[in-house]
Amino acid sequence: MSGDISAKDSPTNGVFPPICEPEASMSFGEPLHVSVTRGTSRFESIQRSLSKQSSMVDEETTAGGAFDLMTWLTGRQQQQGPPFSTRVGLAFDGLSVFGDNVRDRHIATLATPFWKLIKAARNGFGVTEMFKKTPEEHRLLLNKMSGVVEAGEMLLVLGRPGSGCSTLLRVLGNRRKTYRQIDGNVSYGGLTPDEVDKRYRSQVAYCAEEDYHYASLTVRQTLDFAIQCKMPSSSVLEDRAGYKADFLDALLDMYGLTGCADTIVGNSEIRGVSGGERKRVSIAEQMAAGASVDIWDGSTRGLDSSTALDYVRSLRITTDVLHKSTIASIYQASDDIYKLFDKVMVIDNGRQLYFGPSNEAVAYFEALGVQKPLRQTSSDFLTGITQLNERRVAPGFEDRVPRSAEDFERVWQASAQRTLVTQQVAEFESQVQNDKRSTIIREFVDRTKMGAGSSSLRKRSRYSTTFLYQTAQLLQREMRVLWGSRVEHLLV
Repeated sequence: MSGDISAKDSPTNGVFPPICEPEASMSFGEPLHVSVTRGTSRFESIQRSLSKQSSMVDEETTAGGAFDLMTWLTGRQQQQGPPFSTRVGLAFDGLSVFGDNVRDRHIATLATPFWKLIKAARNGFGVTEMFKKTPEEHRLLLNKMSGVVEAGEMLLVLGRPGSGCSTLLRVLGNRRKTYRQIDGNVSYGGLTPDEVDKRYRSQVAYCAEEDYHYASLTVRQTLDFAIQCKMPSSSVLEDRAGYKADFLDALLDMYGLTGCADTIVGNSEIRGVSGGERKRVSIAEQMAAGASVDIWDGSTRGLDSSTALDYVRSLRITTDVLHKSTIASIYQASDDIYKLFDKVMVIDNGRQLYFGPSNEAVAYFEALGVQKPLRQTSSDFLTGITQLNERRVAPGFEDRVPRSAEDFERVWQASAQRTLVTQQVAEFESQVQNDKRSTIIREFVDRTKMGAGSSSLRKRSRYSTTFLYQTAQLLQREMRVLWGSRVEHLLV
């Protein structure tokens, strides 16, 4: 789609490039409801209304003489102001994940506890396991994967079902407890996964392919609750009521939800908003939550092409205006969707086949001898790269083209692109140390926690609001849920 803003047009240093061509409003004959141009413009328009008054920002202004929220977010020039998110970025190096072998699972019986006791005694009650790097019953799920997703970048993870995409996204989303063993390093702007889990969980958000909402709440009520749960301290935000009202209106406008704001969200049993609108509600909730790293696992399942494009456009808006690091797995993505991503990662059978700029991925595999048919989408070509019955081998490469995922992985490990990724990971780690990014993140999050100014215990909490405030908001939401369910039963 020629009018779309591609990943290469994403903002740098908080400045959005001029739009040379108008955005397309139709896709496959269906109207589009989300505009990247309108969304970014809407965010710029609320910067002034959500910024502190001039008395709070002193004499620090932008070149134009007016306080700019984007400058405050990126440059840390202000000590007071409305928080949205901070630049974090994500890097992973040598990431390997192990799980349980399916063959070791069996149906529990009366003798199972005794068998487990005998097995534990045979293994020295876990002592011998400490000296095994990879226990025999562990299965390799991901093998030595590396990559960098800077703030303001979007990464598309491609792979066939069962290739390991969901495993990768869950681990990068810091959902680690279901796996036996995880090797390698993951850095969230200098923060370790353990530190994120204990104190800064709100900085990393993972969203599965299913949307979980209270069906009887309206879109407006759903987003209102999300904003309330991340309401910063009154010492940071001057007009909290105005902040909530303006932010809510901005979310509804940016994601094309104004027309259905007072419609119940609904679910598979209760009629409410459409599937595409429900997806955009989830994205708006993520934006309200203020996470700096967003993980989206197969969230376009069940959506038609135009609705999926609206969905990814919404991700592009969130990534651009808040400088998030966004990672998403999408099956059968159209070229219009593919162009909105900065980078792409190809996985097959737990092996990394490629990581790099999305506009160079096809050329990389074509250089290995695999031709892309003219009418095939880039994502389908990359996903089926190891399928012998799908791919087309270039003449003269019949005996040289890699055949299996292991073959492609060996070629990738020895490639110049892989060396470049290693350099980018090292540069990312060096950069976060030089600019003291982890310290900035800690200060940013701790300062916005409600009650953190008077209690050191609140600073160590993983939650932005106090227990009493959360209780009040949950009770209010429960009353709305019960009232909505009551009306629903009366109508039935």
